[in-house]
Amino acid sequence: MSIRKKTIGVSFPFQDSQEGDYLKLTKSASEEVKSNFVHLLMTTKGQRYFLPQFGTNLRQYLFEPQSTENDNDIRDEINVATEEFMPNVKIKNINIKHYGSEDGLAENKKYRIVISIDYRVMSGNFDFTDDVTLNL
Repeated sequence: MSIRKKTIGVSFPFQDSQEGDYLKLTKSASEEVKSNFVHLLMTTKGQRYFLPQFGTNLRQYLFEPQSTENDNDIRDEINVATEEFMPNVKIKNINIKHYGSEDGLAENKKYRIVISIDYRVMSGNFDFTDDVTLNL
């Protein structure tokens, strides 16, 4: 008889489990918060039927010209979604890097935005700092 480790939720993005579960599961509160945070940021607004304001519209900036204004809009999009749906997550820093076809990326990935977010989670006695990187 095998002893099951405690799991908290489903990891996002979805991945096959190497431990016999259907999907990879989170095993700690910090993993679960990070997974939920990535889920929030990578979900496009309107994608969830009964919660149409959940998510962000980050993908719309993929082919927009690189500018300070667009970078500020990306930061605002992330901050507003986080404040509304994950108020215990406090964003410390957002770094945005743009890559275009002139950067020599593979033919099928001509344009890309890499967003690195440093954040802190504060919820009662639960307090930790982490970061997440999104590749659009």
